[in-house]
Amino acid sequence: MPDTLTEPQSEILDAAATCFMKLGVSVASVDDIARSLGATKGRIYHHFASKGALLGAVRLQAPEFTRQAIAPVIDDSLPPGRNFHNMALAHVAAVFATLPYHKVVMQHYTGLEPKSPTEADRAMEARIMAANAGYENLFRAVIHKGMELGEFRRQNLSVALHSVLILLNAPVFWYSPRPSEPEGFTAQVARQLADMGLAALI
Repeated sequence: MPDTLTEPQSEILDAAATCFMKLGVSVASVDDIARSLGATKGRIYHHFASKGALLGAVRLQAPEFTRQAIAPVIDDSLPPGRNFHNMALAHVAAVFATLPYHKVVMQHYTGLEPKSPTEADRAMEARIMAANAGYENLFRAVIHKGMELGEFRRQNLSVALHSVLILLNAPVFWYSPRPSEPEGFTAQVARQLADMGLAALI
């Protein structure tokens, strides 16, 4: 899969993420994805070689969405706490905006790896791991700086990083949009989670 998605590829991945989320990765088929698009399987196979390729592309895109969201708000001239809080707000907002992708990532971690991975599967897994590590390092850097400057308490950096990211990803586990949802609910949740993440560090 290329680094930059075309519009047709993005449309297919949106449909795939939604189908995987609703039906489950193990159940959803390329037929289901094509049907949701009102398209043929041929249109999908023109861009993605298999269901596994679609799943890999969805998993690869999830950290890209959050990276694109937080990159504009990172400001190393700010105190680490404020910088972290801005990043956390942007992260949670991006999770809400692209929720199906992140729910698919969660499903994958329940043990749905291919039993006999191909060379292409292994290459995609390496890309996904690199993308996730690169994204995590953006938060690692600001947390480390906060510890070095004494704004954050010194503790195991990796434990702090991954625990805070689990907290910021919490809506993936419990959130589903509701017709009766109060206006601004997701923004309120984002602020609460950002506050909680910061409180765990200072």
